[in-house]
Amino acid sequence: MPEKRWLKGNIHTHTTESDGDASPQHVAGWYKQHGYDFLVLSDHNHLTVLEEANTSPGDWPLMIPGEEVTSRLFDNTVPVHVNAIGIDSVIEPAYEEDAQKTLQENVDRIRQAGGLPSINHPNYKWTLNARHIVETTGAWAVEVYNGHSGSNSYGMGGMQSVEEMWDQALSAGNRIFGVATDDSHHYHESSPLLANPGRGWIVVKSESLSRPDVMQAMSDGDFYSSSGVVIGDMTNTTKEIAIDLDPYDSEKFTTVFYGENGVKLAEEHGSSVRFQPPENQAYVRATVYSSRESYRAWTQPVYPVAR
Repeated sequence: MPEKRWLKGNIHTHTTESDGDASPQHVAGWYKQHGYDFLVLSDHNHLTVLEEANTSPGDWPLMIPGEEVTSRLFDNTVPVHVNAIGIDSVIEPAYEEDAQKTLQENVDRIRQAGGLPSINHPNYKWTLNARHIVETTGAWAVEVYNGHSGSNSYGMGGMQSVEEMWDQALSAGNRIFGVATDDSHHYHESSPLLANPGRGWIVVKSESLSRPDVMQAMSDGDFYSSSGVVIGDMTNTTKEIAIDLDPYDSEKFTTVFYGENGVKLAEEHGSSVRFQPPENQAYVRATVYSSRESYRAWTQPVYPVAR
């Protein structure tokens, strides 16, 4: 069996097929030029297919089809967005009586279509909260970080960060992963107020650069998420979490290991850290904090106590 490879990808992007400002070819080309191995074009309620990737696959990232299933409730004051990753036909958005029921129906439709449902930017327009995520079954992931300036990933003003919501969902028994994405819309002008590419990604450990293997790695949670921190190698099991980081220049790191209810279990410094998850924890995960700006990386939860 070949050794698994670390492969970098983005699973939330937009093109001129919805509300992005660049063509699918331009968008896919940007990610190829910047070292991404795979890409999901997730236009709103539209399945964007890059035909050129079928005729000259080496010129493009591995293209995994997707769609941002977008429900705009109550005159778009309550936007419920769920990414559908690895689908082959358009999924019509649900319009139920409230946000949670709409979220659940969209997740169900994505699962029925064979896709992985990812709950997008819960704090966008402050639409979703921890209760919505806890009460939703079948979601594969939630965006703990979204590079769009309006996503409010870190909360503030008395509102929870999405990472805190994730901890609540995990503590309630939900088996859900945390992802980082660009949600990129703007490719010609760069600004903190614009949704530019290159701000959030996942890195999967896959048997090969193929759609089935990358999808399997995502489904299994064999990946980490990042907004700028690079992990060189990692072991993530109930026996040991071992993280070897690749610093840029003089970059410093603090790694915090979290357990049930978001309790801090340990804090380690340096570019190589090891931690043995306590057997009494329903889950354990890590967040790596960088000295460079607000860059972070997130490992996926492991479950020392089987429920």
